[in-house]
Amino acid sequence: MGLERHAILFDRLEPQNMSGDETDGSRRKLPMAYRIIESRWQSDALKTFMRTLDAMYRGAWAKPGPGQRATGGNAPRTRVVRPGGPAEDGHAPVGLWRNCYDRDWLRGLQPYQRRALKIINADYDFDLTPEVDVDEDDDMDGSDGGESAGEVEEEL
Repeated sequence: MGLERHAILFDRLEPQNMSGDETDGSRRKLPMAYRIIESRWQSDALKTFMRTLDAMYRGAWAKPGPGQRATGGNAPRTRVVRPGGPAEDGHAPVGLWRNCYDRDWLRGLQPYQRRALKIINADYDFDLTPEVDVDEDDDMDGSDGGESAGEVEEEL
């Protein structure tokens, strides 16, 4: 999807740092919907970023791009937020940018707990605009970027 620049963030996250989910009610219906259990430590910006990535993944799973095959197995989970739904403190990762953490949650911590998080004093760029590889675009005509296709170089 051209979003490799976000690997630096995901390298710092583990499954235990993500929000949880649970089935949405006791009645079993298809497709299953899962209620998101909020992690209080996550900022709204981080939650929006993660949920947008989830939606992008579900879209790519449902309709693979040109030259790609459909992924086998079960469809990705449909996760929904319920107003006033469950929330938990969760396991906050160490070493994220300041805008990844919820400000109110941080204020509730003791100073030594905030220091232990080793928060990066800068904002993370949650931009999800796909990167375009300039070299790939240049190769769209099938040439190698040098002489026009069909030209031969001669020594003089």
